[in-house]
Amino acid sequence: MNFLNNDFFGFTNNSSKKNSTLFVVDNLNKLVESKTITQKEKNYINEFYKNGDVFTKPDFMKNVLLSITVLKKSTIHRNSTIDNSAKISKKLKNRTWNIKFSANFSETDIYDFLIGWGLSFYKFSLNKDKDNKKLLNLKSLKTFPVTLQNHCKTELKGIFLARNLINLPANMLNPSEYEKIIKKNFKNKNIHINTYKGNNFKSQFPLIYTVGRSSEYQPRLIEINWRSKKNNPNIIIIGKGITFDSGGLDIKPSSGMLLMKKDMGGSAVAIALSKILIELNFKINLKLLIPIAENAISEKSMRPMDVVYSRNKTPVEIGNTDAEGRLILADTITFAQEGETKVDLIIDFATLTGAARVALGTEMPALFSNNKKIAKTIIDRSLKTNDPMWELPLFNSYKRFLKNENGTLSSTGFSGTGGAITAALFLQNFVKENINWVHIDMMGWNLTERPGYPKGGEASSIRAILYTLNELFN
Repeated sequence: MNFLNNDFFGFTNNSSKKNSTLFVVDNLNKLVESKTITQKEKNYINEFYKNGDVFTKPDFMKNVLLSITVLKKSTIHRNSTIDNSAKISKKLKNRTWNIKFSANFSETDIYDFLIGWGLSFYKFSLNKDKDNKKLLNLKSLKTFPVTLQNHCKTELKGIFLARNLINLPANMLNPSEYEKIIKKNFKNKNIHINTYKGNNFKSQFPLIYTVGRSSEYQPRLIEINWRSKKNNPNIIIIGKGITFDSGGLDIKPSSGMLLMKKDMGGSAVAIALSKILIELNFKINLKLLIPIAENAISEKSMRPMDVVYSRNKTPVEIGNTDAEGRLILADTITFAQEGETKVDLIIDFATLTGAARVALGTEMPALFSNNKKIAKTIIDRSLKTNDPMWELPLFNSYKRFLKNENGTLSSTGFSGTGGAITAALFLQNFVKENINWVHIDMMGWNLTERPGYPKGGEASSIRAILYTLNELFN
């Protein structure tokens, strides 16, 4: 699948004399009053510039332009530096641009501008058009560190990979193909990959098996280990990998299935984040776990009220066959904590509940954690990185809704309300008390589009978690 390559467009190192120049300023008056531009150019600005526009001076040399834009520095969602950079990119003409920032812009401001610029070029296409004619010359950023330029590119590659995976149709990203794609993306001599599937899978991971047994494709669990140094923190990242969710015997209506190719969005984010962490050589030891299954309908489908003993021998009653994601995560979380190695943090990503969307909408993932300090750091980072999240409580009183009189643990509970919370509480039953745990319930899809964020698969929460891990461990 060549269109899954981590290519992205919008940057070059071409310092040709034919490059045009883009001035990014935070105050137009200061530019007009300065000696940076000629009086004729100042007259053009005063006559034609409108607030929020990209002002482009008519040709004054062959095929060379001067453009000026006012960029208001901000971290406010949809009005952030990243958003405004993507808008600016869309307005500029197709050519190679040198870029000059006024002195008031910090490295963080410039970095956010580059992220927004790069995001504006994402487009999912199975034909992958590589003919891009609008480029930003990174060599023109003479005082901006190359290490930060490379860091930015690595982030963008990860985000694009996650979006590509989510956008793939389910017939092209079935469990078998997904395994191949994951392995292809983690080719490194320091990475060790284990695949669990086949004859013993039912006894090893009974809940994952139960969800995936109805499909023509075997369920499986992919384990990826990357160790930087023995004494570094041990971080485990888990992503829900349901490649298509029909709802099972509790079948979804046809309208409810239209976006269910995205039900592996949590795994796409987990994979992309892990690749970024490895490529940036974070000071952690990383384990990535991706449980993969297709929730199909056949004579092998699980039934409502079936009881299945999980990997840790908890008897789980299937409350609804459309609540399959928490089942595959439960076995995976159990597996993650086995062995003698100390676990410093487990993070799971999942497109888990419609209830979280009702509570917070589609653009803000719900965050649950048993560690208040880590949760606060994530929320703070999410707001600063234009990747907003919000915390919902692990409200212990609702645990009573998961306890059945027959001694089983209900997968869904019986309250009919607080569905995102009861789903998180179900997962918490499989987390040991001394383990730091973060659960992210996300949409993974943009219902509408704006510059830099097209309609379709979205890698929400990647940047928030990346910078949280950087602050806590790196």
